[in-house]
Amino acid sequence: MADEFNARMVTLARESEGLTQSALAHLAGISQSQISKIENGFEEPHRDVLEQLAKACEVPVDFFFQREEVLGEGFVDFYHKKRLTLPVKPLKKANALANVRRLEAVRLLRTLEFDSAAPFPFCPTDQSWDPESAAQFVRATWRIPPGPLPNLVALIEATGIPVFVTDLGHEKLSAVSMPGMAGRHVIVLNGMLPASARRFALAHELGHLVMHNGSASDDMERDADAFASALLMPAQDIRPDLRGLRFRELGSLKAKWRVSLAALIKRAGDLGTITERQYRTFYIQLSKLPGGRKNEPGEFDPEEPRLMRYLIEHYLNNLKYSREEVARLMVLNEHKLAEVYFGEAPRKLRDMEPKRHLHSVSMPSADARLW
Repeated sequence: MADEFNARMVTLARESEGLTQSALAHLAGISQSQISKIENGFEEPHRDVLEQLAKACEVPVDFFFQREEVLGEGFVDFYHKKRLTLPVKPLKKANALANVRRLEAVRLLRTLEFDSAAPFPFCPTDQSWDPESAAQFVRATWRIPPGPLPNLVALIEATGIPVFVTDLGHEKLSAVSMPGMAGRHVIVLNGMLPASARRFALAHELGHLVMHNGSASDDMERDADAFASALLMPAQDIRPDLRGLRFRELGSLKAKWRVSLAALIKRAGDLGTITERQYRTFYIQLSKLPGGRKNEPGEFDPEEPRLMRYLIEHYLNNLKYSREEVARLMVLNEHKLAEVYFGEAPRKLRDMEPKRHLHSVSMPSADARLW
């Protein structure tokens, strides 16, 4: 661990917990002014302040001394499957969570000889790729037979790319993806989503990583959606199922193709197997179902990530690390290791009360709160 304090890590820890500067100041027992100065590099905190910040953010003190780059300062670095109305605060939290998970994965993989079982399908940059051809390229690279796509989480994790499922704090934010060291990316999915929406969001993020390679464009979100649709429902394979489509048939097709009813309707419209009038009518009928488009009927079991749990268990069982040692290696608290990677129940309440000030500064306003 480096000995130099990294102020950017304070911001990262705070945002990953969904804390404002005011809320962090209230929990740590220092002023918001001091938090601001620390995060902007104007003040290097003493050890006692660091310990309070770490406790408030539920990270080890060593977290603030990490030197790895924090991504997410612009759309060149990260991609989102989101709606335009998404508030800024949950977006910051999602970016921070993705960065934290990426740093944990990088540290775990850095000292481990890990051979991926499948290549990652980077589209060659010397060619022009439309979403349909990029999706065909991915299927060919992974040697996927015609028809419905198998477990997409397993396919992606077989390339060495960890997938995470967590509460991103807002239903309008479906997923976040960002590149990692040595080409290892990270994809974080919103666990608030139903399985069909989560699977489509994962295919969308894969489209970003395959096609855009760190670049941004006005059409990138639309292209990633088109890629996801083509990957999950290849035109030549699904077209026979969508010819003469009736609304009552959508449920069985959802179970077969493992996509949402809305995605099937959209694909049928794009492929011209239904008329414009049918397209509109189907969406009206969908909106009248119990739960509407947000909570469609007929959801299947979600695909669960396995890679990070597998790697951690390798350290525990084969390399004879303790949980405490694995947590130190990944620079996270042991209870966070248990919550995030072993599915153990999270702490319901923070095990700390707001502290008295460690320096002679005024207490922030009483309405400071988590957002």
